[in-house]
Order: sequence, then C-alpha cells, then structure tokens
Amino acid sequence: MRVKRVLNNNAVLAVDDDGKDLVVIGRGLGHGRKPGDEILREEADQVFVAAENANMERLARFLDDIPLDCLNAAGEVAALAQERLGLRVSQALVVPLADHLSFAVERLREGIPAQFPLAWEVSQLYPRELAAGRESLDLVAASLGVRLNDEEAVALAMHFVNAQFATAGMEKAMQMTGVISQAFALVDGAFGVTVDQQSMNAARFVTHLRYLFSRVASGKQIAEESPVLVNAIMQGHPEAVVCAAKIQYLLEMALDAALTRDEVAYLALHVARLVADVLVSGRGTASPE
Repeated sequence: MRVKRVLNNNAVLAVDDDGKDLVVIGRGLGHGRKPGDEILREEADQVFVAAENANMERLARFLDDIPLDCLNAAGEVAALAQERLGLRVSQALVVPLADHLSFAVERLREGIPAQFPLAWEVSQLYPRELAAGRESLDLVAASLGVRLNDEEAVALAMHFVNAQFATAGMEKAMQMTGVISQAFALVDGAFGVTVDQQSMNAARFVTHLRYLFSRVASGKQIAEESPVLVNAIMQGHPEAVVCAAKIQYLLEMALDAALTRDEVAYLALHVARLVADVLVSGRGTASPE
C-alpha cells in the first residue's frame, strides 16, 4: 500500500497494488508520511474500502471523526461476535459498531441517558445476540477504560442482528424487531393464549420471520412449483391462516412489498405450531376470532 494523502496522525488515504483506494488506520500511521510512501500491512490496525459506488472521501471523513481507540474496540467486539454468533468480521459490522461506541462514550461522559425502547423485545427475541452484547461491554471496558451502561448491550445486540441480514443502518433491524414483537402479540390476541417466547417453536417462528425479511429484501421469496403442500396448509389450519393474514399486513407495511401466497402459507404453519405448543403445554385456551 502507498500513501495518497495523510488525513491525520492516525489515518491516511492509500492505494493498494491493484489501484484500489483505501483508508488505512493505525496509531501514528500518518505522522511524517508523504504521498507515495509505502505502508506495511503490519503497521495498520484497520483497513477500510469504500463500498461499490460509495464515495471514498466521504468514508474517509466519516472514519476521521471516530477515535482510533473506538475503531480498535469495535474490531475486538466484531471478533467476539464472530466467535459467539458466527458473524463475519467485516467493514459493514466494524464501522457502525465503532460509530456507536464513540457516541456511547460521549453520551456517558456528558451524562446523557440513552433510550432503548425495544429492550424487552430484544431480550425475548435475540437472547444469544444480547448475551454477546453484554459480554462485549466487558471487552469495551478493558479496551477503552470506560464502563458503558448495561443497557448499551441492547444496542450492540441490534448491531449483531442487523449484520446477519446485511441491511444498512440500525433502522431495518429495529423495524424487524418491532414487527416480530407485534406478530407474537397478534398470535396471543387471535387465539387467547400467551406464547412462551423461550420455546423451541417460538425460536423457529422468529428465525422464519427473520429469514423472510432477508428473502423479501433480496427478491427471493418462497414460490413452490406444486401448490399441493400450500393448499394442504391453507385447508388444514384455517384459523392460523386468518392470523397469518394479519401478520402479512404488518410485514407488507414494513417491507413495502407483497408476500407470495406460499410465504403466507408457511407463516400460517408456524402460527399453527406456536398455538399447538401452547395448548399441549396447558398454558392457554384457543379462542380464535
């Protein structure tokens, strides 16, 4: 890598051997450097490449605003998420995490409380991600010398959820979490039951919805060649189909896309399994509308 322009004492714009522009971060990396100077890979703490059609200058300015310590801490958190959740350590994960940590530290120092309205939903829907978020707080404390509030684990968990589906920013992840929470409420209300959100069928339901979000976003909804199975689901679980239609409305509003008949049928099957699980365990009585 060779220097194109020094951004500050810790960051430079560089170009690799293939002519690709990079932002290279490292403590003291920019000190005394001039355009054309070589940068060894071991000198860099982090290397960032602008996404396709993205502006490298904009990425450079963005990274320039994030303290190096926060970037390094975010890299450690991303590595922990890889170990605990199987996430890929990528720029798409590290940069938002670093930005969040930077603001979280600033808020803490200024005594500004953070609001996490979906804390309960996250604890119910994403226990593994939340556990990784809580563990990350220990990493951050060791790395930055600052103990963030325990509630910050919720925000970190949402970053992990978001990274699993490669959606831009936190908005989609928060939207998805809200919709899943509403879907459980619809099932409870429609059947007069209380679904155990820690059950295996609830976990399957959440996983199904999360991948449904992903399929719709990538334009790859389920479309069976044979309608036999779909028709069997529709005919065998009419109450669940009515409930699934209500959830379908929520999803289509959130995703701004129409669900296929097959997707709604499989959604109904998961609803039916949820309700059957409650009735078998004796925690509710069905009274469908």
